[in-house]
Amino acid sequence: MRKDDTDLKAKVDKDIADIIKDDAYKKKIEKKYFDFDVYGG
Repeated sequence: MRKDDTDLKAKVDKDIADIIKDDAYKKKIEKKYFDFDVYGG
């Protein structure tokens, strides 16, 4: 992603935040690949 592409960055950031809010991420992906809380919680 180019530094000056702020619209794309904002969209990606929002989508990532939505994925993290969805508990399915934690249940399916995080637990499968990590044995710790990747967000330090």
